[in-house]
Amino acid sequence: MKGNISIAELKPGEDIWLAVAVTSTREIRPQQGKPFFLAHARNASGTIALKIPGEILASGATMSPGLWGVVGRLETFQGQPQFVVSELRPITAEKYRELQNAEPLLPRAFTIDIETIPLPAFKERAARRLKHAIERGKMSEDGQQRYFEDQAAEEERAYGSGSLAATSGRVLSIAVHIGPVVGVHAEGSEQKASEHVFGIDSDGQEQSEEQALTDFLALMRSFDPDIDEIVGHNIIGFDLPFIFQRCLVNNITVRPFVNLAEFNVRGVYDTMHRWWLGAKNRVALDDIAWALGIPSSKTDEVEGSRVFELYQAGRLAEIREYNLNDVRVTRKIYERMVSIFGR
Repeated sequence: MKGNISIAELKPGEDIWLAVAVTSTREIRPQQGKPFFLAHARNASGTIALKIPGEILASGATMSPGLWGVVGRLETFQGQPQFVVSELRPITAEKYRELQNAEPLLPRAFTIDIETIPLPAFKERAARRLKHAIERGKMSEDGQQRYFEDQAAEEERAYGSGSLAATSGRVLSIAVHIGPVVGVHAEGSEQKASEHVFGIDSDGQEQSEEQALTDFLALMRSFDPDIDEIVGHNIIGFDLPFIFQRCLVNNITVRPFVNLAEFNVRGVYDTMHRWWLGAKNRVALDDIAWALGIPSSKTDEVEGSRVFELYQAGRLAEIREYNLNDVRVTRKIYERMVSIFGR
């Protein structure tokens, strides 16, 4: 039996053993035939789809992501190569390194949160919009009352709301936590977490939006939607579209690395959608954190609705830390959800 050869050199019909990192699995229960698992696996030489018959697993066991030694042979199914497994056992990271002479290629979770502020030029546009709404009778009674009681305050409120759209606002800060995908275990693997902030440096100095976006995209070049995850709260409805829309405004050439048109977006774990079991309802990150007993990222001085006020006061270091804390809270919620709901 041959073993530990390059995935690209696999030939149909030969019994082979491989050391691989299984990055995702799903159970298939056909109408006819026995249940089996399909898995995405990779090692230093490439990627391969695995088919694992249910009967080779222990009774009631499931195939989980991690490091595995597998025995089987390459076959073709519907024109695609597939490694049909006949034996398997978990292996340690140390054994994987010995066999592959490389670190295990395990999936990572990129937890992301952004802070945004209105564009200076939007101030005049916001005031003009309020005036037109009054003239055309398209403002609510409450809005009219606020406007006539304190026009300047209502114009400032409308201006501040510009941070919620990429047409009227811009990215101030992007915080990213990179760590292992929850639920993928490999004995002896040392996946160290890292944190990154773009837009506000460690000294509390502001960077240009163009530089923040460019540096963020450089970090994300290694993101692989087939195995990695982007994690965030309402990241499908806000953060990711906002980032790419601002790339468009800044003439930054980029190919979006996820397709938000998919019903279940591949490579994205949105904690707001997962809270609602996939439904498109809303819930605040802070409310979920409170319900789960996770300390809030908000303080009496710093919270999301005050970011623009803090920016105007020059308190950028506090915004940076708040942005990081939001990412840390989101990561904890993600860990809790996967541990309870599964993948």
